[in-house]
Amino acid sequence: MGFVRSVVAPGETLIVHSHPHWRGLVRPALVTVIGAGLAGIAGGFIETQVVHPGDRAATWAMVAGLYLLVVLRFGLWPALRWARTDLVVTDERVLYRPAGSSRRCVDVPLRRVSAVRFQHTLADRALGTGCLILECGHLPPVEIDHVPGVARVHATVYDELLRLPPPPPPGPPAPAARFRWGLPGRR
Repeated sequence: MGFVRSVVAPGETLIVHSHPHWRGLVRPALVTVIGAGLAGIAGGFIETQVVHPGDRAATWAMVAGLYLLVVLRFGLWPALRWARTDLVVTDERVLYRPAGSSRRCVDVPLRRVSAVRFQHTLADRALGTGCLILECGHLPPVEIDHVPGVARVHATVYDELLRLPPPPPPGPPAPAARFRWGLPGRR
C-alpha cells in the first residue's frame, strides 16, 4: 500500500487498486511443488544408489542447490513481480506500474481518455479477467492485461469519465500574423 499512498495526490480519491489476476501465481506454485517432488525422488535415488557418505552429502548439496535455484528463478521471482505490479484508478487518472527489471509506469489522466473498452477470451471470462484498453485520441491505445474483474473496472473508469466536467469552450481565435512587404526589420 506504500506505493499507492505515494502516488495518490491530496484531494484525489482512490477508487480501484488491484494486482494482476491470481492466475499469474499458478505457474510459480506448480514449479515449487513439482520441483519439491522431483527433489524428493532424486533424494530417494541418492539414498539407495550412493554408498559413500561423502559422495552422498555432495550429491544432496547439488540437488538442494539446483532446487533452490529453480524455485528462486521460476517460483519466487514471478510471485514477487505479481505482488509488485499495481493497477490504480482514481477520480483523476489511471496508473499502471508493472514490476520487474524495467520500470515502465503508465499514468493516463482521465481527461485525455477518449474511449475505454475491454476484451477477454472465453477462458478469461471463466476466470473473470481480461484486457483493459484506454484510447487517448491520436496516441496508440494503452492495453493493460490480466486485469481482475475487467468488466467492473471498465464500468468504474467509464463512470468516472462521465463525471468529469465538460471541457471549457474554445476561446476567441488568435489574430493572424500580418504579412509585411519588404525586408525583415524594415517598417
